[in-house]
Amino acid sequence: MGATSITGQEQVENIKDDLQTEEKSSENKLDMDKLAALKAKSKVKMQENQMAAKIVAKKERSLNLGIIGTGQAGARVAETFYKLGYDTVVLNTAMQDLKYIDIPDSNKLLLEYGVGGASKELEIGKAAAEQYSGEIANLINDKLAKSQVNILCLSLGGGSGAGSCETLVDILSQTRKPLVVITILPMNTEDAQTKSNALQTLSKLTEMTKNKIVNNCIVIDNAKIESLYSNVSQLDFYNIANKVIVDPIDSFNTFSSMPSATKALDPMEWSKIFIDSEGLCVYGDFVVKNYQEDTAIAEAVISNLTNNLLASGFDLKQSKYVGYIIAANKNVWSKIPSSSINYANSMIDDLCGSPKGVFKGIYVIDDDEDEVKIYSIFSGLGLPTSRIEQLKTETKELQSKIKLKDESRNLTLQLDTGVNDTVSAAQKIKDKIAAKSSSFGKFVTGTVDRRK
Repeated sequence: MGATSITGQEQVENIKDDLQTEEKSSENKLDMDKLAALKAKSKVKMQENQMAAKIVAKKERSLNLGIIGTGQAGARVAETFYKLGYDTVVLNTAMQDLKYIDIPDSNKLLLEYGVGGASKELEIGKAAAEQYSGEIANLINDKLAKSQVNILCLSLGGGSGAGSCETLVDILSQTRKPLVVITILPMNTEDAQTKSNALQTLSKLTEMTKNKIVNNCIVIDNAKIESLYSNVSQLDFYNIANKVIVDPIDSFNTFSSMPSATKALDPMEWSKIFIDSEGLCVYGDFVVKNYQEDTAIAEAVISNLTNNLLASGFDLKQSKYVGYIIAANKNVWSKIPSSSINYANSMIDDLCGSPKGVFKGIYVIDDDEDEVKIYSIFSGLGLPTSRIEQLKTETKELQSKIKLKDESRNLTLQLDTGVNDTVSAAQKIKDKIAAKSSSFGKFVTGTVDRRK
């Protein structure tokens, strides 16, 4: 047994030696170029994974906004928010308008009503929203569960968006989250019904804002954006307009989450401007190229402030809160005199009639442009009186033209046959009998005599 055991042990050791020899032999047979290529590929893949992680990482922001877009225009604005990383849902009565909204289909809701669409009829949009109120509430509670503030986006002139407005405000109020409404006034070239819808819907929204059901009503005027970007093609206009609408809100929401070595506009200040308005709100941004003189930024504020807001006709002296952010790269800031910001702050305070709160943020940004970027927002405003009066006048004139066209059409539908309509009833009976007695009359009545 002992001899057998020793022999077995020797066999085991011999097998181990053989395996180790084979492993060394296999290593020598490996193609070192291929191995190097595999390692290089592995390294690249790891870098790609790290880059992907950075890309999908959520941007730091002060407020978690939930976006609801209703109608074609509202859905397009909501889509722009979605592309910046905000949780978004959209609704419409027309399938074709929902189809090309670039958000997940699970975040879309078709309000099937009639043959589809609302044809600028407010009552159709309202009825569709009421019919699907349960489904709308479920979608909002599911997809926007993490939101702290909800934003409802809609055009004031459309049937689906404007028509569904009241119902959606009621549904969103039940979430007990602050509600901001972004509304869009029509362009100058829009028709009478669109402008009439805009006036009716804005009237309802201002009443809801006055009653604190809506915390802030932002008014955007497509006519103003059209004048600011008059050189843009029709195909590109709405994409640019939507970006212009969304970018300033995202900028305030992003900058206010960032530290500043000089002065930050903090999250609470931004929240106060955005959800404690108790009125209407307007905002905009502009660029200052010649910034080196100590009054240059203040002068730019004077000349550009109202011109670059996204709606006109507001009295900025009614502002409850004002917020502005001045951003530039480190090199630009090194050339700006320290007194420049003080001059700018004094001018904004003067232009806005000493608001309850003026909140500013000064930021150094990683940007190569030799310029200063200024973002401004004014909340707690009354109606833009001059713009509303212009809309009223345009609507009245267009409706008057439509009435004249209707009357003219009705007149042309009356055909004068040239026959006296006062022919006696007895004569009409005689004519009828004579017609039946004629050869042709007998033929068509089936009484033709065919006897031979």
